[in-house]
Amino acid sequence: MTQNYKAINCVALCRVSSSGQAQEGESLENQEKIIRKFVEGRGWNIVPNDKVWSTAISGRKTLRDDVEEIFAFIKARPGLVKFCVFRSIDRFTRAGSAEYGRLKKEFAQYGVGMIDTWGVIQPTKNTIEDTGFEYDWSRLSPSEVTESVMATTANQEATHILSRLIGQEIRLTVQGYRTRRPVDGYNNEKIIVDGSKKKTIQVSDPERAKFFIAMFKLRVRGLSDSEIVQQINAMGFKSLIRNMWDKKHEKFIGKRGGKLLTVKQLQCFIKNPIYAGVVCEKWTRHLPIKAKYDGLVSIELFNQANRGKIAIKENQDGSLELNQGMIKIKRTRNRHNPLFPYKFIRCPICEKDMMGSSPKGKSGQGFATYHCNRNHKYFGVNKKTFDKNVEKYINNLKFNPDLLNGLEITFLNKFRQREQEIVKLSGDVHRNIADLEAEQSAALKAFIETESTVVKKQLEQEIEKLEAETKNTRLERDKIQITRDDIKAFMQEAKQIMEHPAKILLNQGDYRVQRGLFELVFEEMPTYDQILNGTPKLSFVFGLSSTFESEKSGLVTPQGVEPWLQA
Repeated sequence: MTQNYKAINCVALCRVSSSGQAQEGESLENQEKIIRKFVEGRGWNIVPNDKVWSTAISGRKTLRDDVEEIFAFIKARPGLVKFCVFRSIDRFTRAGSAEYGRLKKEFAQYGVGMIDTWGVIQPTKNTIEDTGFEYDWSRLSPSEVTESVMATTANQEATHILSRLIGQEIRLTVQGYRTRRPVDGYNNEKIIVDGSKKKTIQVSDPERAKFFIAMFKLRVRGLSDSEIVQQINAMGFKSLIRNMWDKKHEKFIGKRGGKLLTVKQLQCFIKNPIYAGVVCEKWTRHLPIKAKYDGLVSIELFNQANRGKIAIKENQDGSLELNQGMIKIKRTRNRHNPLFPYKFIRCPICEKDMMGSSPKGKSGQGFATYHCNRNHKYFGVNKKTFDKNVEKYINNLKFNPDLLNGLEITFLNKFRQREQEIVKLSGDVHRNIADLEAEQSAALKAFIETESTVVKKQLEQEIEKLEAETKNTRLERDKIQITRDDIKAFMQEAKQIMEHPAKILLNQGDYRVQRGLFELVFEEMPTYDQILNGTPKLSFVFGLSSTFESEKSGLVTPQGVEPWLQA
């Protein structure tokens, strides 16, 4: 006998795991069309107000907002809804037969049956209908076994799909390839591997890589994080603009991003090893792996920029190590403490910059000490002794008159290289100013032409924001331009260093300036032992006085002994 379905109300539900399923014909739009046609063919009504619940969410989840909303609607209106209609069991849930059975029972509690457009789910039958009686145990679902099998199959299918997809992505990541969208500063690029297989690597983004390279170089040069942020923003840095979508991931609702760099973001970028071409994430078990592509900066530059807090170590067998929190001792709050002007002289054990502090002895008196214990035994030297030996060495430096022509080679090459960097940076800043002025001009034109008060207010805020940004960028440009123009003057100062090195090298109030001057004198920054022995690698235009006597006495605190015990 044909059942009368007239005036029957139902709720409708559509689901996809992602917007990518549109290519498989299972988009939310296609599902909704099929469901509406199914419902209209039976003369049913979709409630409330012809609404279809649609969402992009994994069917493996057991807690879903769409299902909970449907239950809340049904519970608040007892007897209104007769059926819950969906495309197929796997579109309803992929959480397995147990979860499917739980949802079916919960719908039944509210007097609502479940129907799929495929026709798999059949109405329940009363097995003793001929007697005129009905019990809970006498209700039988002819399709119960089939439904359970299909729910289990849907769950297993999800497992198989994800195993193939995620498993391959994990394997490619461990091999050093890229499986996600590119990191800011890179672009994804397909390459052919083994003659036929296409795999993805990251390559330098010609528009954005310059920002990240500059971040690392400026960090190594000794600028503070706030100074670096100002320069990078002056170059025109804005965070990547991303599209925003609704919950269904089908409707575009706006954009986000386009923000200036902050100190916190800078610090996140600096410590990310991917910029040194090293992959380190969950899928590599947080172990560093050399990527199949070059980083934007070298590993050496990455380590220098991170100042010992994070360091990548390359082993002889080609493997990598990522050491974090290498510096175990407490740092002084003032990184450039004027009490320790020669901290850039390196530790003779690990060859990293010395540190300075004033630990207290048993008497409570502080003892100013240069020290280091980065993954090795404590090495410390009393400040007076350390400064005395450094200054003694510098006072014995002399200019080699036979290498006067080398002055142009050594200093001009070094400063021409720096000048080239400044010219490029200045050009980036100029282009950024031009872009900002163009945006401001367009906003002003729109302000004049519009008659809407609301739009005028928004444009006025945008104009003020652009004006402030342009002003700050001009200030940074002026700083850069001054630096560029002063290079020749600094060249003259460099000649004075050659002729009177001690006078200038030992009388600098600015730690960064003093370090920079020492870097001009030495081919590479010496260790404290080299200072004592008179063996630093000097720039070839300097020599050491023949009257210098190396210190071979016990001036250095024995390793592992605290300095105040030697005082």
